[in-house]
Amino acid sequence: MKILGINDNHDAGAALVIDGELIAAVGQERIDRNKNSGAFPWDAIYDCLYHAGLEPKDIDRIVFGSHFTPATVLRRFAQLHHNTKATASQYSPLLNAYVAYQVAVKEAGLWPIEADLGRRLLQRRMRDRGFGAPVTTLDHHAAHAYSAYRSQPHLNALAITVDAMGDGTSVTVSEGHGGDLKLVYRQSGFSAVNTYYSRITEYLGFRALRHEGKITGLAAYTPSPPELEAHFARQLRFDPKRGGFSLINYLRPQSKTDRWHTFLEGYNREQIAASLQRNLEKQVCAFIQHWVSKTGRGAVALAGGIFANVKLNQRIHEIPEVTSIFVYPNMGDGGLAAGAALALSAVTPHRLRDVYLGRDFSDEECLRVLQDSGLPFSRPDDLAEQVADRLIEGKVVARSAGRMEWGPRALGNRTVMFRPDDPAVNDWLNKKLQRTEFMPFAPVTLWEERDSCYLGLQGAEDAARFMTVCFDCTDAMKKHSPGVVHIDGTARPQLLQRQDNPDYYDIVAAFFRKTGIPSVINTSFNMHEEPIVRSPRDAVRAFVAAGLDYLILGPFLVEQATGAKA
Repeated sequence: MKILGINDNHDAGAALVIDGELIAAVGQERIDRNKNSGAFPWDAIYDCLYHAGLEPKDIDRIVFGSHFTPATVLRRFAQLHHNTKATASQYSPLLNAYVAYQVAVKEAGLWPIEADLGRRLLQRRMRDRGFGAPVTTLDHHAAHAYSAYRSQPHLNALAITVDAMGDGTSVTVSEGHGGDLKLVYRQSGFSAVNTYYSRITEYLGFRALRHEGKITGLAAYTPSPPELEAHFARQLRFDPKRGGFSLINYLRPQSKTDRWHTFLEGYNREQIAASLQRNLEKQVCAFIQHWVSKTGRGAVALAGGIFANVKLNQRIHEIPEVTSIFVYPNMGDGGLAAGAALALSAVTPHRLRDVYLGRDFSDEECLRVLQDSGLPFSRPDDLAEQVADRLIEGKVVARSAGRMEWGPRALGNRTVMFRPDDPAVNDWLNKKLQRTEFMPFAPVTLWEERDSCYLGLQGAEDAARFMTVCFDCTDAMKKHSPGVVHIDGTARPQLLQRQDNPDYYDIVAAFFRKTGIPSVINTSFNMHEEPIVRSPRDAVRAFVAAGLDYLILGPFLVEQATGAKA
């Protein structure tokens, strides 16, 4: 059975499951180079087919990861919808009206009509491109839940989803039963968690739905003022009687000048970020602790945009009743395509092998791009050793090799590397990449050395393979790798096993053998506000623009040179 999963909303993408195995998954942004692209993901679809050697007629089933988000009329005028969404404020009355409409459709039981209208439109669209398979839609939060549940090994796990809003819903809790999920709690899109973080991201001058991670990083720089934290709790709080969160009346939109926001004017952005983050951790942890205790299930599988917050995930992992935590690596709406396809498959929950699910490029394709670029390059037999030596010399080395990663984190195949013992690296390397960040670069750490670097790993090792959770660092880690340790003493590692990525592992292992340091800086290979690179041409362009020292492009080691063509 060949199942094509599709997300045609924010962070669009496609995924392909064949006989229960996720074999390809691609975000549309990586191809059209539009960050968080909302374009209909034809490019991503064809990339998935290309990897499997399939044609449109070979697909047996097609499933979209939302019933009616976007609504049918917005699916009909997709470009207008996404252009408007890209520039809209989180305080926009139009956005509030859309949330209210989605909730009303869901609560009134009218969603099957809306979903069927959307399905018919999508069926015609797919048939126009030669896809004859039947098209269905899946509930937005079910797609999130299945993405996490079926990518971890516990049959009786508790699948929890929290995000802005999809199909009129913001929060769900589902119990795993024999490989399937049973919904036990759902909260409408009026949940206060809906825009809690994104509105303050915009209020502080950053771009909502893109820069929330900057707020998480800022939060560590100062304590949370108690009165400010209490102020945020008046908006978002866990209600044990309801089992969910407080509600917001979206029929009365907030503004940046209303009384609730004017309270914030006496505080700096670090204090606001700290209080926002601290209250989020407190309320979401209370919610999860409630449902873990109520269901007796300590293995939690998490998906939804809120779980992109790695500090929150650390606090969830620290809940005494939580025995294991798994965060789906593409936790936001970008993961809906895979979740929808996995939901329709017969696969049982299992440990996710890896997320190298995108396009690879042949040695010949890499060679042609390098010959056109004018950059000097070689093809060394001892590539890992040479790269380790250059890292030891203090050189910055980018890597674009193998299949592209699925999700927002670079995990070695589209990565920039540097030695981790320079505490100033966050400033000067971000400047090269034209970024402004408040959280340090993440480390990739050899699996065998994990306990010498991080505290409290047990139950979260799998999540740490995908850089989705923070941990407190050991004293040894703080001493030998200060460039990746945040001001609060934590880091968000990628724990690397050789079986996951042999070529990448060999570089880190060679660096460890020569220096005694088992970690290397790993940051995504992209320029500011651009998606992570995909193709050899993308990689060369970013390499030249950033002025990095070396580039691994497939089997080739490339040097920087003046006059090279980006």
